[in-house]
Amino acid sequence: MKIPKIGLLTCNSGSSNSGTLTGIAAMEVLKELSGDLVGICSLPALANEIPRQVLTVKDLKHLIIVDGCRNSCAMKVAKKLSLSHDAYVNLENDLKIDKLGPFSTLQYSNEDVNKIKEAIKAIVNKFLQE
Repeated sequence: MKIPKIGLLTCNSGSSNSGTLTGIAAMEVLKELSGDLVGICSLPALANEIPRQVLTVKDLKHLIIVDGCRNSCAMKVAKKLSLSHDAYVNLENDLKIDKLGPFSTLQYSNEDVNKIKEAIKAIVNKFLQE
């Protein structure tokens, strides 16, 4: 297993539009960039403190956390495990994308996906230039 240079830890909750958006945007970034450079971390495995997953994330050179809303679930999991991160994006706070609430899974636009994807890629590109 090759560990990528940059990990994306996203809330990826499919129960709301904002959680769905974090997962879709991360997948779009991964499609555009090499998997050797960027990988998606497993929030459920980390939340359950699966040792191999925790150690793998700790071995990443850079970690970008992307949360969909003010609840900051991905950030809370990272803090609980003392995972350091290099960048943080919160869709509500940083990108002004409103969370529409529970069961709003499919209520998002391609414009929102692109906005988030470009925000993540800008951070990734900064780290890749190091």
